[in-house]
Amino acid sequence: MATNKLQTHGAQKATTSTGTYTTASKASTSLQDGESDDKVRVPAKKRSKDTQGKRRQATQSSQKSRGGRLEMLPELNLDVLFQILSLLHPRDLLNLARTTTAFRQLLMRKPSAFVWKAALGRVEGLPACPPDLNEPQYAYLAFCPHCHHCGNVVRTIHWRLRLRYCPSCRSARLRPRVTCDHPVHLGGLVPEESVAIVTSYGYTLFVDIEQFEAFEKEYKEVPQDRREEFLADRRLQVCAINEHASKCVLWHEDMVQARKDEQEKAKLARAERWDHSVASGNDIGYTSELNYFGTGPMEDAHRSIFNSTKALTDKEWVCIHRQLERTMNDYRIRRLENAVYSPRRQLLVELYDAYVRQPAPPSAIVDLLPDVADLAHFAAFDAIIKLPEGTEVNADTFKPAFEQIPTLVQEWRADVDAQLAALVVTPGDSSTRDVAEDDFSDGILKPAERLKLASAVFEDRLCDLMASIDLLNRWVFNRCYSDSIDLSGDPSSAMVAYG
Repeated sequence: MATNKLQTHGAQKATTSTGTYTTASKASTSLQDGESDDKVRVPAKKRSKDTQGKRRQATQSSQKSRGGRLEMLPELNLDVLFQILSLLHPRDLLNLARTTTAFRQLLMRKPSAFVWKAALGRVEGLPACPPDLNEPQYAYLAFCPHCHHCGNVVRTIHWRLRLRYCPSCRSARLRPRVTCDHPVHLGGLVPEESVAIVTSYGYTLFVDIEQFEAFEKEYKEVPQDRREEFLADRRLQVCAINEHASKCVLWHEDMVQARKDEQEKAKLARAERWDHSVASGNDIGYTSELNYFGTGPMEDAHRSIFNSTKALTDKEWVCIHRQLERTMNDYRIRRLENAVYSPRRQLLVELYDAYVRQPAPPSAIVDLLPDVADLAHFAAFDAIIKLPEGTEVNADTFKPAFEQIPTLVQEWRADVDAQLAALVVTPGDSSTRDVAEDDFSDGILKPAERLKLASAVFEDRLCDLMASIDLLNRWVFNRCYSDSIDLSGDPSSAMVAYG
């Protein structure tokens, strides 16, 4: 009786933009053809004599700087190494086999199959490795989340086909069974699976094109008098694959459900921690901030804390409490600015607008008044704006501050003149160039006083205009209400004083 091994290409060599995924089909070759030596030795590359000494020194210094190297693990005692490897998850074994050539040669050979069996046996509920796959192929199918053709991440496993295909590869590399030639279209000779691909035949069973072509080639090579026996063996093999695939589907569904339960448990733990933090925020006096901004900003600021699924201990809460208090203090400042200080500043704008429209008193010392933004920073007005929350602020509250405006404006004008004088560039041929700096401090000729001299004129380099300080004030005032010049830059770049 002829027995034919059913060929399933559980994986292929997939190349992506991030690297090359060497699949279990190649691993199968390594397992079958591998050597049985106790240690895997990689032949050293030949080096030229003139550079051998320098390279040896560079290698020694590099090894000293790097404490341990993963590629030295195969040089450990094999009993110890295999004991460590057998405790790994099958996914970790796959990743380890891709790190270095030595590890690949060690893990992808037939004598190392017991390591894979031990790793697969540690996975709870996973069915045993089927006869049509070897252990690395089975681990690659079950735990490597990459398409077996293009390498893209995909979660769907076609257990009966022993494949993972992304939607695009699924459409290109599968075909409806009814479109296959005789005898495959009869069913049961090639692994087939119901896939959500809309065709003219509706939702039907699909087979892998390469598996179909491999079967077709093998079928044609079988003599006519043995084909019935060959087809019977194939049906038995496909039936065994379907039976094992059904167990794998149940295991995978249980694993997905366990993962969902774990995520739900973590979500409940985060919600509990969040509720505890919000309640604590209310207890320490941040109820207004939580009501004004909601809980989203606080969660965004400390996402790593509230996403943790661990139980909240008293020691951890002390650390979180400090961070939470700093965050809520920042939001308190923002809330006060938006909800308390901003309406008071708006009231000041309205009161100041009414004030400047009134005729100036006869005893007015200055002819220019500050902008309302500058006025709000005066100590008398700033103190009223930042009165404690809950204090009623109205026009009568600002009345004492408005009575101080003449004095405050005089101080403001002196400060502005001093800032303007600091920007004045004194020419080198000035008639006062021989005046000592100490004379300025004695009041002989202070920088602010130089602005009032007839010889102090200002040049507008943009408009080629020269003017005294009084004309400059009027000119700036007029230009502020026209869009012909940008006064937001450095004033010294547009004005130069002449003396």
